[in-house]
Amino acid sequence: MTPPETEPTGPRRGPSIGRLILSVNVFVLLVPVMAILMLRIYDQHLVHQTERRLIAESVLIGEAWRSALLKAEGRQHPGAIEPKHAPLAKFFPIEPVIDLHAALTPAAGVRPTTDADQSGPAWVAGRAIKPMLDRAKRVNLSGARVLDVTGCVVASTADRLGECHADLPEVQAALQGRYHAVARDRDSDGPRPPLTAISRGNQLRVFTATPLFADGRVIGVVRMSRTPLDAPKALWRYRYTLLWGLLGCLGLTLAISLFLRRTITRPVRAITQAAEAIARGAPRRPLPGGRVPSEVFQLSAALDIMTEKLRARAAYVAEFAANVSHELKTPLTGVRGAVELLREDWADMDPAQRERFLANIDDDADRMQRLVTRLLHLARIEHAPPEAQTLDVAHELQALAARHDAQVNVVIDPAAPATIEMAPEHFVTAVGNLIDNAVRHGAGAPIAVRAERIDSRLAVIVCDQGPGISPRNQGRVFDRFFTTERDNGGTGLGLALVDAIARTRHGRISFETGAQGTEFTLLL
Repeated sequence: MTPPETEPTGPRRGPSIGRLILSVNVFVLLVPVMAILMLRIYDQHLVHQTERRLIAESVLIGEAWRSALLKAEGRQHPGAIEPKHAPLAKFFPIEPVIDLHAALTPAAGVRPTTDADQSGPAWVAGRAIKPMLDRAKRVNLSGARVLDVTGCVVASTADRLGECHADLPEVQAALQGRYHAVARDRDSDGPRPPLTAISRGNQLRVFTATPLFADGRVIGVVRMSRTPLDAPKALWRYRYTLLWGLLGCLGLTLAISLFLRRTITRPVRAITQAAEAIARGAPRRPLPGGRVPSEVFQLSAALDIMTEKLRARAAYVAEFAANVSHELKTPLTGVRGAVELLREDWADMDPAQRERFLANIDDDADRMQRLVTRLLHLARIEHAPPEAQTLDVAHELQALAARHDAQVNVVIDPAAPATIEMAPEHFVTAVGNLIDNAVRHGAGAPIAVRAERIDSRLAVIVCDQGPGISPRNQGRVFDRFFTTERDNGGTGLGLALVDAIARTRHGRISFETGAQGTEFTLLL
């Protein structure tokens, strides 16, 4: 039964530290910007709220004055109250039009009170609704003026009857049958009221002008004015709600700080502790799970790679020292024994015996020299590969084959790469060792060398016609110091060098063997 898959517990790569810091800085920058923007939007909302309220009051005052006017004119049935250009719908609401982003409408004067006859129907209707206007002002704090078709005041909460407002832009639009509203600077010489005062503290005043219709024509205008509730006063009213909001912002700030601590500080501290543990020789401590910044993730990965390489290097050095000690022990023992015999029996030895012992010393020294040379070569290949060059494959293979006269036959497949980027020393060492190995074990038969293309890479195939590799030795072919020809000067490093060169190029070396011969395939 296949065991169930589990979630990985290691860290996951997250955004970079720079991106995290940039995000926090953008958030910090946006907080005051958003606060100012929201305050501006809220201020606009308060003005529109005031305008809607004035529109509602205008409609009620206008309906009362219209009814009184029609009664004074002796009409029994009021005519249509909507303009001729009104949409064909059951309702036609009036929407706010003031935009605080635009420039404020400058204050405009009104013509002084006229000596007009105040006995007409419009004046009679105005006097009829005057008590209602006074009562409404005490509750709504709104200024109201009803204007006749000439733009003069016939009813007012300010007792300024007879003033002509026809020159004001909002009144001009209303006399033409269109609703209009403006915002002007508040005209007040007194000190600004405190936030807790009942009177408004805003420095703006909203003015609306709503046309009144009868039989499809304008019969008058209701002009309203009021100071809207300003944002600071509104915020003061909702100060407890704002306090909770401030506490929420503090909590959010704390959460962001904890998030940064979790994503940056804790992983860095964990990496520091892991490095200290490695320095003490203790096992590598894993990073905590979750997402970590990209740089921390890369640093952790680099630390893992470095740790593995250090362990591999330590293991390699230990194995290298053990192998060298073992391989050099035999020839050194032979040299020391021969030297002792020569010292003790030099005078009693004939020249032939002396020459035989001296030859043994020379052979052992030569073997140690070859062994040390091969070991140094192997170390350079595994840890300090030379600079690559462009090699002509056919030329290099022919030059290697020429070392063995006509015993080696080279065949170049047309599909094989003509050139390869590789260190010449590595190519010569790898292919040369395969050819030398084939010649030694090929029972004197011709050796075939082929160059082919496998997976877009160069493959060098060396075939001999020897007895093959025994099953017992097949698993140890590429082991360092393994050789079946130690008595003939073999060091057991030839195929180990080939394997090291293949691995440095992310290639491989493989073989197939049998009674008819052995075939090595080097993929570069």
